[in-house]
Amino acid sequence: MSTTTAPPTTTRLERRNYGRNHGYRIDGAKVPGVTTVLGTLDKPALRNWYARTAAERAVNEWDRLAELPIAERLSYIERGPRDVSRAAALRGNEIHALGEKLVHGVEVAVPPEHYGPVEAYARWLDEWQIQTIATETPLAHTGYGYAGTADLWAKVGVRDDAVCLLDVKTGKGVWNETGLQLAAYRYAEVMQPEKGVEIPVPAVELVYVAHVLPDTVRTLPVDASDAVFRDFLYLLQVWRAVQRWDEWPLIGAAVEAGGADS
Repeated sequence: MSTTTAPPTTTRLERRNYGRNHGYRIDGAKVPGVTTVLGTLDKPALRNWYARTAAERAVNEWDRLAELPIAERLSYIERGPRDVSRAAALRGNEIHALGEKLVHGVEVAVPPEHYGPVEAYARWLDEWQIQTIATETPLAHTGYGYAGTADLWAKVGVRDDAVCLLDVKTGKGVWNETGLQLAAYRYAEVMQPEKGVEIPVPAVELVYVAHVLPDTVRTLPVDASDAVFRDFLYLLQVWRAVQRWDEWPLIGAAVEAGGADS
């Protein structure tokens, strides 16, 4: 796939960054990101983690809590899961940014705290003979109305130069929802390999997650088939229904026994 196509006069997809966050528009209209849609899924393990992390802050920082005014103690405990999540996200973003530079053959200065995972990622790039096609590509399905940003499109030498869609994860685990995420990316219509350039999403033969751990990278095959894409579309419809409930509540105002329901 070439990334030197002459840019069109306009692009249908626009990604807008807002600090650490971002949003998408197609033809000027807001559309949900793939990860936003996936937020509709119930995550019991995440709920349990939030409760455990808050409890751990209360137990492990008991002396600090005792020094705080009573009104601030609950707020500090409640912020425990958010603080841990933000620290993990920042670490993941830093490793991901360094990894993207490595993909493009750029020499990087690695902070000591990231040396293990970044070195493991560099070894993985060599072992799997990753030949970059495009990275960090905004993409969208203009018909179904969603967008996202894919980590990496590449040819993989050890798989006979098969064109692959790869997602880089730096957390402790990889969950089934990643299959929905990558199916949404795989079956999108357009992507932007560089600013101002919008081309069709390439056909891929394989889909992988590169799970970056402190001293190694696990290469995990992902089912991002057409059937999984249909599951994502069902979830997209649920997400849209939930958004409508705010404007069109399903529960009406209380009525009196002798009155009429509106």
